[in-house]
Amino acid sequence: MRTFKKIAILSTMTLLLTALLSACGSNAKSVNGTDTMASGGQEDTKVDTIMVSEVYHNLLYLPLYVANNQGFLEQNRIELSSIRAAGSGPTALSSVISGESAFSFHGPEHVAFANAKGGDARSLVLLSGSAPVWAVAREGVSVSSPEDFKGKTIVVGLAPTSSNSLMRKLFEDHNIDIDKDVTITEVQNGSELGAVLAGKADIAFVYEPQLDQGIAEGLHIVYDFTKDYPDFAFATMNTTTSFMEKNPDLTQRFVTSIEQALDYIHSNPEGAKAVAVKEFPNLDKKVVEHAVQRMIDSKVYPADGHINESAFEAAIGMQRFIGNLKEDLAYEDIIDASFTK
Repeated sequence: MRTFKKIAILSTMTLLLTALLSACGSNAKSVNGTDTMASGGQEDTKVDTIMVSEVYHNLLYLPLYVANNQGFLEQNRIELSSIRAAGSGPTALSSVISGESAFSFHGPEHVAFANAKGGDARSLVLLSGSAPVWAVAREGVSVSSPEDFKGKTIVVGLAPTSSNSLMRKLFEDHNIDIDKDVTITEVQNGSELGAVLAGKADIAFVYEPQLDQGIAEGLHIVYDFTKDYPDFAFATMNTTTSFMEKNPDLTQRFVTSIEQALDYIHSNPEGAKAVAVKEFPNLDKKVVEHAVQRMIDSKVYPADGHINESAFEAAIGMQRFIGNLKEDLAYEDIIDASFTK
Protein backbone atom coordinates (compact mmCIF):
# COMPACT_ATOMS: atom_id res chain seq x y z
CA MET A 1 0.00 0.00 0.00
CA ARG A 2 2.82 2.35 0.93
CA THR A 3 4.57 1.44 -2.34
CA PHE A 4 1.50 2.43 -4.34
CA LYS A 5 1.32 5.74 -2.43
CA LYS A 6 5.00 6.45 -3.19
CA ILE A 7 4.44 5.71 -6.88
CA ALA A 8 1.41 8.00 -6.96
CA ILE A 9 3.32 10.81 -5.25
CA LEU A 10 6.30 10.44 -7.62
CA SER A 11 3.98 10.44 -10.65
CA THR A 12 2.28 13.61 -9.46
CA MET A 13 5.65 15.33 -8.89
CA THR A 14 6.83 14.30 -12.33
CA LEU A 15 3.71 15.75 -13.97
CA LEU A 16 4.10 19.01 -12.04
CA LEU A 17 7.78 19.29 -12.99
CA THR A 18 7.00 18.63 -16.66
CA ALA A 19 4.31 21.33 -16.65
CA LEU A 20 6.70 23.79 -14.99
CA LEU A 21 9.46 23.14 -17.52
CA SER A 22 6.98 23.53 -20.39
CA ALA A 23 5.82 26.88 -19.03
CA CYS A 24 9.41 28.12 -18.65
CA GLY A 25 10.21 27.13 -22.21
CA SER A 26 7.39 29.15 -23.75
CA ASN A 27 9.19 32.53 -23.54
CA ALA A 28 12.51 31.66 -25.12
CA LYS A 29 14.49 34.48 -26.72
CA SER A 30 16.06 34.51 -30.15
CA VAL A 31 18.78 36.66 -31.65
CA ASN A 32 18.43 38.41 -35.03
CA GLY A 33 15.26 36.55 -35.88
CA THR A 34 16.41 32.95 -35.34
CA ASP A 35 13.25 31.03 -34.55
CA THR A 36 12.85 29.42 -31.12
CA MET A 37 9.61 27.41 -30.96
CA ALA A 38 7.63 27.00 -27.76
CA SER A 39 7.54 23.50 -26.29
CA GLY A 40 4.46 21.33 -26.25
CA GLY A 41 3.17 22.69 -29.56
CA GLN A 42 2.00 25.92 -27.92
CA GLU A 43 1.84 29.21 -29.80
CA ASP A 44 5.29 30.74 -30.34
CA THR A 45 5.83 33.60 -27.86
CA LYS A 46 9.55 34.16 -28.42
CA VAL A 47 11.16 37.57 -27.97
CA ASP A 48 13.51 38.53 -30.81
CA THR A 49 16.58 40.46 -29.66
CA ILE A 50 18.08 42.41 -32.56
CA MET A 51 20.36 45.30 -33.37
CA VAL A 52 19.36 48.05 -35.80
CA SER A 53 21.48 50.70 -37.53
CA GLU A 54 20.72 54.35 -38.20
CA VAL A 55 22.77 56.97 -40.01
CA TYR A 56 22.93 59.14 -36.91
CA HIS A 57 20.61 59.95 -34.01
CA ASN A 58 18.12 62.47 -35.36
CA LEU A 59 14.48 63.51 -35.35
CA LEU A 60 13.81 61.92 -38.74
CA TYR A 61 13.80 58.55 -36.96
CA LEU A 62 11.50 59.61 -34.10
CA PRO A 63 9.00 56.80 -34.92
CA LEU A 64 11.75 54.27 -34.09
CA TYR A 65 12.45 55.93 -30.73
CA VAL A 66 8.73 56.14 -29.93
CA ALA A 67 8.27 52.46 -30.80
CA ASN A 68 11.08 51.61 -28.40
CA ASN A 69 10.26 54.03 -25.57
CA GLN A 70 6.49 53.56 -25.57
CA GLY A 71 6.63 49.78 -25.54
CA PHE A 72 5.36 49.01 -29.04
CA LEU A 73 8.41 46.89 -29.79
CA GLU A 74 7.97 45.08 -26.49
CA GLN A 75 4.29 44.47 -27.25
CA ASN A 76 5.37 42.89 -30.52
CA ARG A 77 7.97 40.72 -28.78
CA ILE A 78 11.03 42.63 -30.00
CA GLU A 79 13.95 43.81 -27.90
CA LEU A 80 16.71 46.09 -29.18
CA SER A 81 20.21 45.17 -28.10
CA SER A 82 21.34 48.53 -29.49
CA ILE A 83 20.63 51.27 -32.03
CA ARG A 84 23.94 51.68 -33.83
CA ALA A 85 24.89 55.05 -35.33
CA ALA A 86 26.63 54.07 -38.57
CA GLY A 87 27.55 57.55 -39.79
CA SER A 88 26.23 57.10 -43.34
CA GLY A 89 23.42 55.39 -45.24
CA PRO A 90 25.70 52.92 -47.07
CA THR A 91 27.37 51.90 -43.80
CA ALA A 92 24.01 51.40 -42.07
CA LEU A 93 22.75 49.24 -44.94
CA SER A 94 26.04 47.30 -45.07
CA SER A 95 25.45 46.35 -41.43
CA VAL A 96 22.20 44.67 -42.53
CA ILE A 97 23.73 43.02 -45.58
CA SER A 98 26.50 41.55 -43.42
CA GLY A 99 23.95 40.18 -40.92
CA GLU A 100 25.14 42.39 -38.05
CA SER A 101 21.88 44.38 -37.95
CA ALA A 102 18.35 43.27 -38.73
CA PHE A 103 17.11 46.63 -40.07
CA SER A 104 18.61 49.95 -41.12
CA PHE A 105 17.18 53.47 -41.13
CA HIS A 106 18.03 55.91 -43.94
CA GLY A 107 16.66 57.05 -47.29
CA PRO A 108 15.54 54.53 -49.94
CA GLU A 109 18.17 55.89 -52.33
CA HIS A 110 20.81 53.83 -50.53
CA VAL A 111 18.78 50.71 -51.26
CA ALA A 112 18.66 51.84 -54.91
CA PHE A 113 22.44 52.36 -54.99
CA ALA A 114 23.07 48.92 -53.51
CA ASN A 115 20.60 47.15 -55.82
CA ALA A 116 22.03 48.89 -58.88
CA LYS A 117 25.29 47.12 -58.00
CA GLY A 118 23.64 43.71 -57.67
CA GLY A 119 22.31 43.93 -54.13
CA ASP A 120 18.91 42.69 -53.00
CA ALA A 121 17.63 45.06 -50.32
CA ARG A 122 14.20 46.61 -49.87
CA SER A 123 12.60 49.62 -48.15
CA LEU A 124 9.58 48.51 -46.10
CA VAL A 125 8.00 51.36 -44.17
CA LEU A 126 8.12 55.16 -44.20
CA LEU A 127 9.32 57.01 -41.09
CA SER A 128 9.68 60.50 -42.56
CA GLY A 129 7.92 61.74 -45.65
CA SER A 130 7.75 65.14 -47.30
CA ALA A 131 11.10 66.95 -47.71
CA PRO A 132 12.00 68.26 -44.23
CA VAL A 133 14.38 71.04 -45.30
CA TRP A 134 13.92 74.76 -44.70
CA ALA A 135 15.85 77.91 -45.66
CA VAL A 136 16.32 80.40 -42.80
CA ALA A 137 17.62 83.93 -43.11
CA ARG A 138 19.06 86.64 -40.89
CA GLU A 139 17.11 89.78 -40.09
CA GLY A 140 16.56 92.03 -43.07
CA VAL A 141 16.82 89.26 -45.68
CA SER A 142 13.60 88.31 -47.44
CA VAL A 143 12.67 85.80 -50.16
CA SER A 144 9.25 86.25 -51.74
CA SER A 145 9.97 83.95 -54.70
CA PRO A 146 12.83 81.60 -55.64
CA GLU A 147 14.31 84.32 -57.88
CA ASP A 148 15.01 86.35 -54.72
CA PHE A 149 17.80 83.91 -53.82
CA LYS A 150 19.90 85.61 -56.51
CA GLY A 151 22.69 87.70 -55.08
CA LYS A 152 22.52 85.98 -51.69
CA THR A 153 25.31 84.33 -49.73
CA ILE A 154 24.14 80.84 -48.81
CA VAL A 155 25.38 78.10 -46.47
CA VAL A 156 24.35 74.47 -47.04
CA GLY A 157 25.46 70.99 -45.98
CA LEU A 158 28.09 69.15 -47.98
CA ALA A 159 26.86 67.39 -51.13
CA PRO A 160 25.24 64.92 -51.56
CA THR A 161 23.14 65.65 -48.48
CA SER A 162 19.45 66.11 -49.34
CA SER A 163 19.37 69.78 -48.35
CA ASN A 164 22.11 70.42 -50.91
CA SER A 165 20.30 68.43 -53.60
CA LEU A 166 16.96 70.16 -52.98
CA MET A 167 18.62 73.57 -53.16
CA ARG A 168 20.31 72.76 -56.47
CA LYS A 169 17.07 71.41 -57.97
CA LEU A 170 15.20 74.54 -56.86
CA PHE A 171 17.80 76.79 -58.46
CA GLU A 172 17.87 74.85 -61.72
CA ASP A 173 14.06 74.89 -61.94
CA HIS A 174 14.12 78.69 -61.64
CA ASN A 175 17.11 79.39 -63.91
CA ILE A 176 19.42 80.43 -61.08
CA ASP A 177 23.05 79.86 -62.06
CA ILE A 178 24.65 78.24 -59.03
CA ASP A 179 28.10 79.56 -59.99
CA LYS A 180 27.17 83.10 -61.03
CA ASP A 181 23.91 84.13 -59.37
CA VAL A 182 24.58 83.01 -55.78
CA THR A 183 27.55 82.51 -53.45
CA ILE A 184 27.44 79.09 -51.84
CA THR A 185 29.52 77.67 -49.01
CA GLU A 186 29.21 73.97 -48.21
CA VAL A 187 29.82 72.98 -44.58
CA GLN A 188 29.56 69.91 -42.39
CA ASN A 189 25.95 68.97 -41.68
CA GLY A 190 24.75 70.57 -38.46
CA SER A 191 27.03 73.63 -38.68
CA GLU A 192 25.05 75.59 -41.28
CA LEU A 193 23.75 78.23 -38.87
CA GLY A 194 27.10 79.54 -37.67
CA ALA A 195 27.90 81.87 -40.57
CA VAL A 196 24.35 83.28 -40.72
CA LEU A 197 24.24 83.97 -36.99
CA ALA A 198 27.66 85.64 -37.28
CA GLY A 199 26.38 87.88 -40.09
CA LYS A 200 28.75 86.38 -42.68
CA ALA A 201 26.00 84.73 -44.74
CA ASP A 202 22.41 85.57 -45.60
CA ILE A 203 20.68 82.21 -45.69
CA ALA A 204 21.18 78.64 -44.46
CA PHE A 205 19.44 75.49 -45.69
CA VAL A 206 18.78 73.30 -42.64
CA TYR A 207 16.93 70.36 -41.13
CA GLU A 208 15.32 70.17 -37.70
CA PRO A 209 16.25 70.82 -34.93
CA GLN A 210 18.71 73.34 -36.48
CA LEU A 211 15.70 75.19 -37.90
CA ASP A 212 14.16 75.88 -34.51
CA GLN A 213 17.57 76.57 -32.99
CA GLY A 214 17.98 79.31 -35.60
CA ILE A 215 14.49 80.68 -34.98
CA ALA A 216 15.26 80.85 -31.26
CA GLU A 217 18.28 82.99 -32.19
CA GLY A 218 16.24 85.42 -34.27
CA LEU A 219 16.35 83.86 -37.75
CA HIS A 220 13.22 83.43 -39.85
CA ILE A 221 11.99 80.94 -42.46
CA VAL A 222 12.19 82.11 -46.08
CA TYR A 223 11.56 78.81 -47.87
CA ASP A 224 9.82 75.54 -46.95
CA PHE A 225 10.52 72.45 -49.07
CA THR A 226 7.77 70.44 -47.37
CA LYS A 227 5.32 72.50 -49.45
CA ASP A 228 7.16 71.68 -52.68
CA TYR A 229 7.40 67.97 -51.89
CA PRO A 230 4.47 66.86 -49.73
CA ASP A 231 4.97 63.30 -50.97
CA PHE A 232 8.63 62.28 -50.66
CA ALA A 233 10.19 59.10 -49.24
CA PHE A 234 12.82 60.73 -47.06
CA ALA A 235 13.60 58.18 -44.34
CA THR A 236 12.63 54.51 -44.47
CA MET A 237 13.14 51.23 -42.61
CA ASN A 238 15.15 48.81 -44.73
CA THR A 239 16.42 45.24 -44.81
CA THR A 240 17.39 42.49 -47.25
CA THR A 241 15.03 40.12 -49.03
CA SER A 242 16.89 37.15 -47.57
CA PHE A 243 16.24 38.44 -44.04
CA MET A 244 12.54 38.94 -44.83
CA GLU A 245 12.25 35.45 -46.29
CA LYS A 246 13.87 33.88 -43.23
CA ASN A 247 12.04 36.09 -40.74
CA PRO A 248 8.65 37.15 -42.15
CA ASP A 249 6.94 37.24 -38.77
CA LEU A 250 9.67 39.33 -37.12
CA THR A 251 9.67 41.70 -40.09
CA GLN A 252 5.90 42.14 -39.85
CA ARG A 253 6.07 42.75 -36.11
CA PHE A 254 8.71 45.45 -36.54
CA VAL A 255 6.76 47.19 -39.30
CA THR A 256 3.66 47.03 -37.12
CA SER A 257 5.60 48.61 -34.25
CA ILE A 258 6.65 51.55 -36.44
CA GLU A 259 3.09 52.08 -37.66
CA GLN A 260 1.83 52.00 -34.08
CA ALA A 261 4.44 54.65 -33.27
CA LEU A 262 3.24 56.83 -36.16
CA ASP A 263 -0.33 56.55 -34.84
CA TYR A 264 0.94 57.55 -31.38
CA ILE A 265 2.83 60.59 -32.71
CA HIS A 266 -0.35 61.94 -34.32
CA SER A 267 -2.75 61.01 -31.52
CA ASN A 268 -0.46 62.06 -28.67
CA PRO A 269 1.92 64.83 -29.82
CA GLU A 270 2.86 65.70 -26.24
CA GLY A 271 3.90 62.12 -25.61
CA ALA A 272 5.95 62.12 -28.80
CA LYS A 273 7.65 65.35 -27.72
CA ALA A 274 8.48 63.80 -24.35
CA VAL A 275 10.19 60.89 -26.11
CA ALA A 276 12.16 63.32 -28.30
CA VAL A 277 13.26 65.36 -25.29
CA LYS A 278 14.43 62.15 -23.61
CA GLU A 279 16.34 61.06 -26.72
CA PHE A 280 18.06 64.44 -27.14
CA PRO A 281 18.87 65.58 -23.58
CA ASN A 282 21.64 67.96 -24.69
CA LEU A 283 19.27 70.09 -26.77
CA ASP A 284 17.05 72.83 -25.42
CA LYS A 285 13.70 71.30 -24.46
CA LYS A 286 11.63 74.02 -26.16
CA VAL A 287 13.63 73.70 -29.39
CA VAL A 288 12.99 69.94 -29.50
CA GLU A 289 9.29 70.35 -28.74
CA HIS A 290 8.84 73.03 -31.41
CA ALA A 291 10.77 70.93 -33.93
CA VAL A 292 8.58 67.86 -33.36
CA GLN A 293 5.39 69.93 -33.59
CA ARG A 294 6.57 71.51 -36.85
CA MET A 295 7.32 68.09 -38.34
CA ILE A 296 3.88 66.85 -37.30
CA ASP A 297 2.18 69.93 -38.75
CA SER A 298 4.22 69.66 -41.97
CA LYS A 299 3.27 65.98 -42.30
CA VAL A 300 6.92 64.94 -42.17
CA TYR A 301 5.76 62.10 -39.91
CA PRO A 302 3.26 60.30 -42.17
CA ALA A 303 -0.20 59.17 -41.13
CA ASP A 304 0.81 55.60 -41.97
CA GLY A 305 3.98 53.84 -43.04
CA HIS A 306 2.99 52.87 -46.57
CA ILE A 307 5.55 53.97 -49.20
CA ASN A 308 3.54 54.89 -52.28
CA GLU A 309 4.89 55.12 -55.81
CA SER A 310 4.82 58.91 -56.02
CA ALA A 311 6.90 59.23 -52.82
CA PHE A 312 9.35 56.70 -54.24
CA GLU A 313 9.59 58.52 -57.58
CA ALA A 314 10.22 61.87 -55.86
CA ALA A 315 13.10 60.44 -53.83
CA ILE A 316 14.70 58.48 -56.67
CA GLY A 317 14.09 61.28 -59.18
CA MET A 318 16.17 63.60 -56.99
CA GLN A 319 19.05 61.12 -57.12
CA ARG A 320 18.83 60.96 -60.90
CA PHE A 321 18.85 64.75 -61.05
CA ILE A 322 22.10 65.08 -59.12
CA GLY A 323 23.70 62.21 -61.04
CA ASN A 324 23.94 59.65 -58.25
CA LEU A 325 21.78 57.09 -60.03
CA LYS A 326 21.96 56.20 -63.72
CA GLU A 327 19.97 52.95 -63.67
CA ASP A 328 16.22 52.82 -64.23
CA LEU A 329 14.96 50.91 -61.19
CA ALA A 330 11.26 50.13 -60.80
CA TYR A 331 9.21 50.64 -57.63
CA GLU A 332 9.17 46.87 -57.02
CA ASP A 333 12.97 46.78 -57.28
CA ILE A 334 13.30 48.99 -54.19
CA ILE A 335 10.05 48.91 -52.22
CA ASP A 336 8.29 45.99 -50.54
CA ALA A 337 4.95 47.42 -49.45
CA SER A 338 3.40 44.06 -48.53
CA PHE A 339 3.98 44.55 -44.80
CA THR A 340 2.04 47.84 -44.70
CA LYS A 341 -0.97 46.77 -46.82
